[in-house]
Order: sequence, then structure tokens, then C-alpha cells
Amino acid sequence: MNKLLLIMMLQLGITSLNAQNNKFGKVSIEELQEQFNPQDSAANATILYRKEYIKYDYSEDQGFVQKREVHERIKIYNEGGFDWATKRIKLSERSKVGSEEVSGLKGISYNLIEGKIEREKLKKDGVFEHKKNDFWKEVMFTMPKIKKGCVIEYKYTIESPYIQIDDISFQEIIPIKILEVKVRIPEYFNFKKTLNPRASYLPKLKDAKTNRTVKIKTKDRIKRSGYSEIRTIHNSSDWSFNENITEANVINVPALKKEKFVDNLNNYRAKLILEYVSYKDLNGQIKNYATNWDAVTKSIYENDLFGRQLDKINYFKEDIDVMLQSTSTNANNIVNVFNYVKSKVKWNEFIGVYAEKGVRKAYKEGIGNVADINLMLIGMLRYAGIDANPVLVSTKNNGVPLFPTRQGFNYVICGVEVNNEVILLDATKEFSTANILPQNILNWQGRMIRKHGSSTWVNLTPKKNSNNTTMVSVTLNSDLVLEGKVRNQKTDYYAYDYRNEYAGLKNTDLIKNISKDKGDIEISNLVIKNEKELNKSVMNSYDFSYEDGAEEIGNEIYLSPLLFLSKTENIFNQENRAYPIDFNFPRTKKNMININIPEGYRVKSIPESVKLLMSDDLGEYSFLVKQNGNTIQVSELFKLNFPIVPVAYYSDLKEVYKKLIEKNTERIVLEKI
Repeated sequence: MNKLLLIMMLQLGITSLNAQNNKFGKVSIEELQEQFNPQDSAANATILYRKEYIKYDYSEDQGFVQKREVHERIKIYNEGGFDWATKRIKLSERSKVGSEEVSGLKGISYNLIEGKIEREKLKKDGVFEHKKNDFWKEVMFTMPKIKKGCVIEYKYTIESPYIQIDDISFQEIIPIKILEVKVRIPEYFNFKKTLNPRASYLPKLKDAKTNRTVKIKTKDRIKRSGYSEIRTIHNSSDWSFNENITEANVINVPALKKEKFVDNLNNYRAKLILEYVSYKDLNGQIKNYATNWDAVTKSIYENDLFGRQLDKINYFKEDIDVMLQSTSTNANNIVNVFNYVKSKVKWNEFIGVYAEKGVRKAYKEGIGNVADINLMLIGMLRYAGIDANPVLVSTKNNGVPLFPTRQGFNYVICGVEVNNEVILLDATKEFSTANILPQNILNWQGRMIRKHGSSTWVNLTPKKNSNNTTMVSVTLNSDLVLEGKVRNQKTDYYAYDYRNEYAGLKNTDLIKNISKDKGDIEISNLVIKNEKELNKSVMNSYDFSYEDGAEEIGNEIYLSPLLFLSKTENIFNQENRAYPIDFNFPRTKKNMININIPEGYRVKSIPESVKLLMSDDLGEYSFLVKQNGNTIQVSELFKLNFPIVPVAYYSDLKEVYKKLIEKNTERIVLEKI
């Protein structure tokens, strides 16, 4: 970038920050006139100002109540930023303890019309509240009059009966110009502070202490007319205590960078994590809340909606007894019980570690959440004499917990221990099989809870490569049309993905999908095998006629060696990588093509064969071409032995994809004899 232009842009940014009035309602014409962010011109929107102030107010009736005040002002540059006009506030709702509530919500949209600022207030009919499940609800609102170049502003307070503080985000997928965070915590609550170690941006924090005085009133309660009461204040006194303050005041926070193949972008967000570790009462006595994973799993197991569900057997006993009479081995019992649960109870699309309906009711009604179904599966397997235990899991969108907490898990599956190995089962999905789980739960490791109370980590990473093998036999006709036959075989996760997406579709729809993005191709005689036989590979075959694979120039024919299987877009062409690459499962993909040379032609040139090995047995790529008589044989192999590629190996992966695209775009050249 031109040095003078860069200096001017930086000066413009500093001037804008200095001119900004951050009081609610004081949006300036300069903010509305801004057409792009000087530090990030590609941003669709910018948070001009965000303030989060967390404190604990005290009342005689409720004790300490957490209040989280939020004020946000956002500049929307174009239609790509319109999503920022909708805000969703997640609130905890647990009846035994209390619910979080939103108060003081107000918002204004600002537009510059003919040099004047027009304001449109957020109205009550634009605010919605709905219950997500038994534990969470959501307040959602969309700001009015959203246009290109507008500025929106809103503020609200979350009132919470809980001492625990939710993570404080310092970074979004759009830049932040000014961010102010302040947390005031009474000395009675001890928190451990951690900045997300996975983040590349780390804000500076400032800690301090201050004294606070609260006036305490003493009241008598006097009954009147037998049903009402009045309160008479006798006296009041001052209560003084210390508060620990954590502050951050930062400017020009860079946007959280989006990249392909990221497990959960939130895992790499700059944020402050506050773990509630202990409470000190007025007498100086300390109660520890800091915990370990065994304590977390024990508290979950002892919940009536978890552990007690595993002990119930009467609701299924007769049905399982009949099933067990027809099988003789544990291996058969595992498969039969697993398939029985999948067919008997359907998933209602809700997740959680606790049963929603309870296993008995879910069995009777034939529908339940993740915990209803998988706790039922574990109970049945135990009844059949199988060593089955629950495995607590965090889905990818829930992130990877950095310290022991019950909120770290939001999903439960079944683990069967056989010969020092663990077979993982999830009965919520029609096409899942042993150790083939939904990909959104392939998130590092889960915590298995055994009958006697101990717990241990279980690796969720698939242990073997899934295979996708395609074989093509093709003849080039005199009119340059390629005709031939394709056979394809998919195993494990490739088969699972295929079944989830295509099982049950008509052949005409399948042909449309196969033909998509392959150019001028006609497909016939499509045959699919083992679509619903889950213990077998998915097989398909079809005949094809393809007109885009060869080109004649003079006396020569230029032929794509991989035909319609060629890849032309490099998905890893960025110079550097910020986050690990998540492929979900290890894989081997192989293409084998036999091309029959037409009469009257001979091979003039073929692409050079190559083989690349990635470091530390991460994977490999090979592209082999050879002539065997009147046939050209092409073999391409891409193998990745680990589902997650660390950033340190990105250069290896990038080089492989660069070579892959290069080889996919080369040509076989035939010449007339």
C-alpha cells in the first residue's frame, strides 16, 4: 500500500475515534458518513463502540444480584452487514434457582437523509422472547430502518441471580473501534481469570481494588387482615467491603479471521474466561467451588434426569427379553439393541446431557432428545450384560472446555468397553454405526462415567481412514465424445455422509446431483447398492457420455487425465493459516482411470508422475500416469491420516493442494499417426 495513503488512513481513524461521542443517542454525522473502516476496508460492518459493565448489586431480599450492562453502537456499510441489526440475547432459566431477565432495553437506528440525521426507535413489537428448552430462553430484536450506511445503537441490562460470569468477548468477526470492559466483584467471590490461550489477539487487562459501602436496612414484618403484610424500617447500618476490579480499554480490535475448515471459530476468539472458584462468608469461612472433572461428572450422574434414568428397566424388560432369546453373543446383542433403539425412538432435534421426557415416556411415545435416547440405549445394553456407560461430549459449536464445568458438556453418547477398547454409539441418527458418530460431536474427547463412579477421558477421534474409491473405464470416440463406466465405493464416514444426504432419493435426482458441476455429461444405468445395509460399503455404478473432456487442435487431441473428476480450485491458497484445519475424519480418496486410445492416434506426451509425503506421516499425495499398450492408466491418491492438521503443518498441506491442482489441470496429448 502507498505509504502516504496508509498514513492518511491511520490519521483518519484516529481523528474519527477522537471525534466520537460514546454517550447513548449521540451518534455523529461523521459516523454516518463513514464509508469503510480505515483499518479493515473489507469489513461489512464495524462495532464503533462497545461497553460491558458487570457488577453485583445488593438487596436485603435477594442478596447479591449480578447486573451486566451492555451498550453497543454498530456501523453498517453494506448489505453484507445487515445481519448485525439482529441481536439474540441468551438467558439462563432454571426454576429452582431463578431466571435471568433483560431490563432497560432501548435502541435507535440512525440514517443520514439529505444531510440530516433521522432516528427510528426500537419498538416493543420488534422484541421477541421465546423458550429454547427447559434451561434456556432467548430475547431477540431486530433494529428498524436498516439501510446501507446506517448506524444502530442499543443498550440493555441482564439481571442474573447467578454468581458465575459468562465469558466476556473481546473480538468479533467484524472489527471493533472502541471497547470498554469493567468488572466489579465483591471480595466474597473469588474468580480465576484466564484469557483464551487459543486466541491470537490478547487484550491488556488492568486490575485494581476499591472500597464499597452498602446501606443495610432492618425491617419488621407485621401481618394485617390475615393475608397482607407491611414492613416497618427500624434502623439502617453501613456495610463496607472491598471490590476487585478488572478493566480493559482497547481500540482497533482486529476482526476474528474467517477460514475454511475451522471446527468452531469461537475457540479462537479473544475472550476473558472467569471461573468461580470459592466463596468467603462474613466470618471468613471459605467454601470452594473449584472442581475437577470427576466432581463434574459425579454431579451430572447424580441428577435424577441422568443417572436415575439408567436404573429403569421395567418399561423395556419384556421387549428386550424376547430379543435376547434370539441372540447368543455380546457382539450380536450390541448390534441388535442399538438398531432396536434407533428404530423405536426418533430424535426430536434437541440436544442435552439430561433427559427431557425421561426414558420411560420417550420409549412409550417414540420420541425424545439426545439424552432420552442414548441413556435408554445404555440402560438396555447393561440389562443385556454389556459393559456400557455414558460418555459426556461437547459439540463443536459448544467449544472445547478449558476447565472443569458442567456447562462444558452438552451431549451424551454410549461407550461400550470391549477388550480394552471403547465402541462409541449414538442412536439418534438413522445411519450411524459403531464408531461412526455425527461429525458435530467429533470434538477432541469425551468423559466416560462408569457404574462405580469413576470417570475417564475417551478419545473421539476416528481411528481409521474412511475410503472413497472411484474407478473409470473410458473410450475416446472419433467425435471426441468420451464414453465409459464409473464404479464407486464409499466406506465409513464417506458412506455415512452419502446415506444422510441421498438415501431414499429417486435415481433421477441422484443423476442430477452426480452431473452437477461436471460439464456436458449424460448418465444412464445408475445402480446404487447397500444404501441402507449399514454394515456394508455404499456402491454405485453408472454409464456415461462426456463431451467436455477432450479438445482437438490441428492434428492433436488434448485430454484431461481425470476427466470430470478434476479439481480446479485450490481451497488452501492463502499464504498463512491462523487456525488448525479440521477435516472431521481421516480419509483416503483414490481415482483410477483407464483411457483407451482411439485408432489412428498415439501418445505424444503425458503428465509427469509425482509423489509427495507430508511430515510426520500426516498424509501423502500421488499422481501416476503410464501407458500400457493402447491404454493410458491414471491413478491419483490423496491420503490424510489425521482429522485435524495443526497450523505448523499448513505449508505441507498447501504444497500438496498446489501440486494436486497443477496435476489436475495438465493434459494428455495424443497425435495422429
